[in-house]
Amino acid sequence: MTTSVCDSGPLIHLWEVKLWAAFDTFNTLYLAEQVAQEINHHVNLSHFDTLKKCNYHIHSVSKSQIETYEVNRSDKLNLQQADLATLILALELAPDLVLTDDLALRKAIEQQNLTPMGSVGILLRAFKTNVIDEQTLTQAIDDLFVHSTLYLSPQFKSYVKKLIAQATQQESSNG
Repeated sequence: MTTSVCDSGPLIHLWEVKLWAAFDTFNTLYLAEQVAQEINHHVNLSHFDTLKKCNYHIHSVSKSQIETYEVNRSDKLNLQQADLATLILALELAPDLVLTDDLALRKAIEQQNLTPMGSVGILLRAFKTNVIDEQTLTQAIDDLFVHSTLYLSPQFKSYVKKLIAQATQQESSNG
């Protein structure tokens, strides 16, 4: 059973490329209320109910929890309110993964000895668990670069293409 705390980035970006199905590799996603509000500006979360295996739960992270955490922070990372709420929720729940595409939040997650995963990682995970096939994976990666609001450098796209080649080669030799 894989549980994750998720910020808005992966949900928005994978919605933009029509691949919320990739979240079916998780049993449960936990969202802070602040994140749910951000997502609902882009897509209604009720669409998530069409997934077969993954459920989501919205948790309250109060303004006072965020303020207390901010006062005690030692890092100088630029985190928004929803990012802080995601981090606080992750610290409370100790999930298997924290899903985010935000670089500053990823650094904060790693500093707390938690494991981050972004949209690309979610797609690779979906491929490795047979939720999506190779063609869908390749198209989704291309779409992330062209049709989503996620910024990925050309160098990172090259790196991801190498990862896909390795993953598909590994699948071929295992199958």
